[in-house]
Amino acid sequence: MRFKSCFFILVTICSGKLFAEGKPCDLPHIENGKIAQYYYSFKSYYFPMHKDKKLSYSCMVGYTTETGTQDGRITCTAKGWSPVPRCYRKCSKPLLENGFFYGTEMYFKIHEKLQYKCNPGYHTPSGGTEDTVQCQPEGWSFQPSCTEKLESCQVPNLRHGHYFTAQKELRVNETLLYRCDEGYRTAGGSATEAAVCLTYGWALTPNCTRITCSSLNAVAHGGFYPVKKIYEEGDVVHFFCDKHYSVTEFDLIQCYYFGWHPDPPVCEDVKNKCPPPPLPPHGHITTVRRTYHNGDKVRIQCQRTFEIRGSEEIRCEEGKWTPPPICIGAMDKQESEAPPSLKSDAAIRTNKTYGNEEMKMQQDCTSPPVIKNGAVLGPLLASYKNGSSVEYGCQHYHFLDGPRTVYCDQGNWTEQPNCLKPCTLNVTDMDSNNIELKWRQEELIFLHGDLIEFECKQGYNFLHTTILSPGRTQCDHGRLKYPKCVMQAPTEKCDSPPSIANGALTLPPLTQYDSGSSVQYSCSDYHFLEGSERIYCSKGQWTLPPVCIEPFWSRIWYNFISSTV
Repeated sequence: MRFKSCFFILVTICSGKLFAEGKPCDLPHIENGKIAQYYYSFKSYYFPMHKDKKLSYSCMVGYTTETGTQDGRITCTAKGWSPVPRCYRKCSKPLLENGFFYGTEMYFKIHEKLQYKCNPGYHTPSGGTEDTVQCQPEGWSFQPSCTEKLESCQVPNLRHGHYFTAQKELRVNETLLYRCDEGYRTAGGSATEAAVCLTYGWALTPNCTRITCSSLNAVAHGGFYPVKKIYEEGDVVHFFCDKHYSVTEFDLIQCYYFGWHPDPPVCEDVKNKCPPPPLPPHGHITTVRRTYHNGDKVRIQCQRTFEIRGSEEIRCEEGKWTPPPICIGAMDKQESEAPPSLKSDAAIRTNKTYGNEEMKMQQDCTSPPVIKNGAVLGPLLASYKNGSSVEYGCQHYHFLDGPRTVYCDQGNWTEQPNCLKPCTLNVTDMDSNNIELKWRQEELIFLHGDLIEFECKQGYNFLHTTILSPGRTQCDHGRLKYPKCVMQAPTEKCDSPPSIANGALTLPPLTQYDSGSSVQYSCSDYHFLEGSERIYCSKGQWTLPPVCIEPFWSRIWYNFISSTV
């Protein structure tokens, strides 16, 4: 009997341990926030909580969650509560001189926006008359300001370059063309640039900076030379590795105007690694990798006019490649298909004839063609062997369209790529169309093919609302079609929906809702929703929200505890 009691106690302890392992979340501490009171009253009953259990919390007055709501919802995971419950102080309205804010609110939730307008003769940091700041956990996205508009721009002194005009002052919207000396680049990263005078100064102040590349990090199991703090355009660095290690891909890299090319290599253990795949004459691989390990496969292709014989796929096995195929030309094919009855001297004559023919067929290429807004990466040669290849790169902000690598094929280069121009946003055009960037960013330059999203300024709607995404446009060969917004008719909107006790919205709220919009509520764990879970915006007012009712058994338990005390 004594043994049975011990066994029962042991099982109870073990099962209790297993039970605790599945409940990793204790009562959360939320600065400037709280959870329902009964969780504190019956802490030992509710905590620690099981994984995947959810918990609602509320922020105190003057604080909001990171999503801008008064209430938040967290989930118990193996590593604790996710996301970590936090309450952030609301943003107070900032000071603004020479302008005014829309609206009379003094405090703003996280992610809420505040629009302002400058007085006549003044402009925002982006050059417009209006702008918008957003309340973020660390404060406003930027300090709103209104500065006096300029009527002209002074031409600054230019070192390591020259202007194409002798003017010392330009009017607004006039352009100043300048060129930098060799080894230097303009403010936009080009050799030549046109700077535009705007009402707030130069769009990009004329400047010529030395083209340099970043210093190189130390290489594990190897090194490089020469070692410098700053590398200039044209510098070449050679990498080497210790014994039993090899360089991944290229051991030489060069400093270009856009940085290092190719990327600096590393030293890898030669064990379980293959060297670059063996290529037959007139053959090339479709994709190039930095390293090859056991099990890696490579597909080989032959040049035009050549036929592949053997397996076109080779495999890295224990540091070695399986035998590669061969590329057979027209004369090789005739020889391989010759009848076995041919005499040996005839075969010898055929070989000799083919040898001369092959020498005639192998035609070298001259230097690869020059492409606009791009160049060949690496040193240029006067002549290239048949089957050789070169790689092209584009200037800063230009998009490479077409094959990066071209090949010498019987005296002719395969098709070269094009470097497509970027698009530069024009603030004046944006203002005239009553639009602004949907996502704020420092750069106003976009690559060819980039999708750019605009939104209407406050009080405006897109003109073409039948389009699926009227605010989205695409950069096309340096050209950009701006969407247009027109003044909207006044409509009655609803403010953010009301908060409810022991419940929250299923999605973060917006600052305003159009008439006819709806939102959905859900209750905290162990609570019951009474009423409609969805409310609607109608003529500027929300329909009645639901109520989250505390469970009946928790009240009985609370009364029981109170009566026993």
